[in-house]
Amino acid sequence: MTALQCAVCATDDDFAQATLFLLEHMRDVHPSFSVLDSVTLAYQYITEGSIVLVREGGQAVGLGAYYHGTREQAFNDKDVALIDLALAVRSHRGTRVFLDGFGFTIRSIAERHPEVREVRLAAQSDNQYLNRLYAKFVRPYGVRDGVLGAETLYAGDIEHILSMLGKWNRV
Repeated sequence: MTALQCAVCATDDDFAQATLFLLEHMRDVHPSFSVLDSVTLAYQYITEGSIVLVREGGQAVGLGAYYHGTREQAFNDKDVALIDLALAVRSHRGTRVFLDGFGFTIRSIAERHPEVREVRLAAQSDNQYLNRLYAKFVRPYGVRDGVLGAETLYAGDIEHILSMLGKWNRV
């Protein structure tokens, strides 16, 4: 297995690779997700948020996206970062893709936005895999109506999450 490389998308090539990855794996986001939904979501992240791409040997194997602030507060709540997309190719689930990508994303948020104190995560309520995974790092605090149905919301202190990631990454 080749080493994983994580990076915040910054160039047109990065955004193109991330968008193509999202299109290729749109049914993993939700079975009813369409091409238009995927392109719209990619556009929202490119213009309002940040996309983290996880590559192995130059090929995208995972993608995560976050907003600095929340749409509900017109992104004025700068002490919050909302991660509402985490996606890995099926062949890489249960590997280090999530842990490495999530760790990179949390560290990037801390470095790029030092005012962030709370990290929130959103997962489709019927996605048992993501809900079990997120519950290992943060606590659930509510449910909201999302475009594709109910979403369970999680929240945790960024310093606590960084501490937990440090423990998980010890060899």
